[in-house]
Amino acid sequence: MNNKNKVKLGTGLIVAGILIGAYIDKQCFVAKEEKVILKSEKIKNPIRITQISDFHSNAIKNLDELLINVKDFDPDFIILTGDMIDYGTDAKIDRSLYFLKKLAGLNKKIFYITGNHEETGPNLDRFLFELEKLGIIYLYNECYELNIRNQDIYLYGTSMLDFSYKNYKPKKKSINVILSHYSKIVRDNYIGNEDFIFSGHTHGGQVRMPIIGGLIAPGEGVLPNYDKGVFNYKDSIIYVDSGLGNTFLPLRFLDQIEYSNITLAPIV
Repeated sequence: MNNKNKVKLGTGLIVAGILIGAYIDKQCFVAKEEKVILKSEKIKNPIRITQISDFHSNAIKNLDELLINVKDFDPDFIILTGDMIDYGTDAKIDRSLYFLKKLAGLNKKIFYITGNHEETGPNLDRFLFELEKLGIIYLYNECYELNIRNQDIYLYGTSMLDFSYKNYKPKKKSINVILSHYSKIVRDNYIGNEDFIFSGHTHGGQVRMPIIGGLIAPGEGVLPNYDKGVFNYKDSIIYVDSGLGNTFLPLRFLDQIEYSNITLAPIV
């Protein structure tokens, strides 16, 4: 190879590296808004929910845009479905709290459940103490009842590693919403009156391929069935959010970090 061709090759590799780096950077650190509509016969009037999952103490580059979009969506409440911190070091807890303080400033009810990273890592007590000061409601195998537009909402938040349905006692006609970091745990303990199940954990596979979807997801294996999006499961609807952060390595492909603005809507 002559010198001219070597220069061309080197330049091409540099440009390709820059483009790939920019693409991965956007996938991992620029959040996109996912708009979702879930329909059910039990819904009489629309209910708006913002879901944020698997934040993993991320440094989001468009945080202001995220906050504006959530404010404009005007959710009836916000759900945080686990792994808000990556590992319980002071630096990572502080980074997550910075984000959650901004979110709490929207003056919406916020409900939180733990994921595997919080439950297996250190300093969860400190994190929960700070969340309580922000007014964020922590649900540990327990319920919170809401009434939104004359509809009874039974919200039940679960632990990932200490899952229990012992306190799950919804009313006969309530709209039953389950928060579970990992949807498989609910599927394995399924009762049948769960209307909506909101989860995360999978990161959408992080690396996705057209048509195929996610290549591998934690606990769901290779080519997972429940990697990202909406799934009809028996008499329930499962929604898996692919997450707002990264763990181990900041690497995503065709799977940009996201937050979900969800509308529960009547069937018309």
